[in-house]
Amino acid sequence: MRNKVFLLLAVFVLLLAVLVACNSNESSSESNESASELTMWAWPGFGLEELAAEYEEETGITITIQEAEYGDVHQNLITALASGSGAPDISAVDQGYLDQMKQNQDQFNNLFDFGGEELEGVYLDAKWAQATNVEEDFLLGVPTDVGPMVMAYREDIFEEAGLPTDPDEVAAAIDSWDAYVEAGRQVRENTDAYMINRTTDLYLAILDQAETQYFTTDEEFIGDESEQSLKAWEIASDATDISMNIERSTPEWGTALGNGEIATVLLPPWMLQNVKNAAPDTAGQWNITFMPEGSGNFGGSFLTVPKQSEHPQDAYDFAKWIMAPEQQLRIFENGGPFPSTPGVYDEPAIQNLEDDFVNSDQLGVLYAEAAEEIVAGYKGVMHDPISELFQDALISIEDGSVSEEEAWNQALEEAERQLGRQ
Repeated sequence: MRNKVFLLLAVFVLLLAVLVACNSNESSSESNESASELTMWAWPGFGLEELAAEYEEETGITITIQEAEYGDVHQNLITALASGSGAPDISAVDQGYLDQMKQNQDQFNNLFDFGGEELEGVYLDAKWAQATNVEEDFLLGVPTDVGPMVMAYREDIFEEAGLPTDPDEVAAAIDSWDAYVEAGRQVRENTDAYMINRTTDLYLAILDQAETQYFTTDEEFIGDESEQSLKAWEIASDATDISMNIERSTPEWGTALGNGEIATVLLPPWMLQNVKNAAPDTAGQWNITFMPEGSGNFGGSFLTVPKQSEHPQDAYDFAKWIMAPEQQLRIFENGGPFPSTPGVYDEPAIQNLEDDFVNSDQLGVLYAEAAEEIVAGYKGVMHDPISELFQDALISIEDGSVSEEEAWNQALEEAERQLGRQ
């Protein structure tokens, strides 16, 4: 009798093992099944629709790009991650939100798990450093474009002010931010123009040129002592006399540009179109050269794959394909943003880039060189809110409502209050 029981138990265990194996195989088959459709969240301006359609034709995978406003994309993603549902297969994340997402990297797929190591060396070092965590063992997203900064200047205003107008000579004369401010004072003395629209633009350009800004990689606030934070504040807060105190991209900004009241614009590639739209009659009066003390980055994002995606490998494969050097070049050639893949910087589309609006045949060359000088500054989760505090403080100085010392102390007090709530 006991032998029969043992025999029945053995048969039962064997059948159970077979059933488990079958179910496991079925589950594995289902999880490895290729996607028929992937959803992607982005804001306008990526220029991916044509390439997405091409990808669908090649692979049979439909890419549904759902666009919303910049802020809405990020807020919707944060909400979806917090609720545990509703996230897309792929979401664009701007560099300003990247460190916040890194703090919640368990909500995202590590793209190294899907072959991401093959991308190292494809993108600018600064972009790659941003895409990975501090330990460099987690790849949060595939880099998209980049926003290298140069200085656009009005040749006629510089000439009237007694400043050089040749790009190389301008770069040599204005090779530091102190020299920039002094040139701005020369502009004010000899013309009716201001050097810049607002001190906040000057502040952000200086701040972004260093690795250490407001926070350490351990999220310790050092905005009151870091060299670059103090430098940006000291120069910008002392430059109110060369600033028109006008917000960029407002109608007033366009009017001032058109009237020849602003001599320089610190210019990433995408902003050139803004200047053209705002002041079309100034075509042929602008030239460009390098920004003082290096470059900066204003723009650029990453394609991430949230853990909620049911097809992370397919999502990564698409992100890798559409942000490969050849595709980034095609996006740029179609009027899209500047590539973050230096392997295409020698291509004619970059090297021969010209625009009749500016008196330069070196537009693409300058942007390519500026891109390779970008520094991967650590932002921190609270970078943007803290930056807003210091920008507001600078505006209050320009408005004449507080002194420089009062503005600085108020910004620090509010920063400490906000950080204390975290």
